[in-house]
Amino acid sequence: MPFLLEEVAPLIGIRVVYLTDDAIRLKRKWRRDIDYRKKYEPTYFRNRFFREQFPMAQQCYVPQMEVCDMVVHTTGAALWVTPEVAEILSAAPGRRE
Repeated sequence: MPFLLEEVAPLIGIRVVYLTDDAIRLKRKWRRDIDYRKKYEPTYFRNRFFREQFPMAQQCYVPQMEVCDMVVHTTGAALWVTPEVAEILSAAPGRRE
């Protein structure tokens, strides 16, 4: 959450948040923590994810989305930008219509 820090925010040109659906995040985390790392027992992992990590993601993403310039939804292949960023992107050299 670097652009929520008052001393860092002015140094960032375009603030981008990448979003992924909850089911995809759970699947990726399962694969990493259970399958590859053998870090957790599956029941503990599920309880921990829904009790702690899911609410933390909501707590982190919502404030960032309120102040960001661009939101990239990786699962839905969607892009939302502020009018200022849309203008910058449309003026970029090599842009295709």
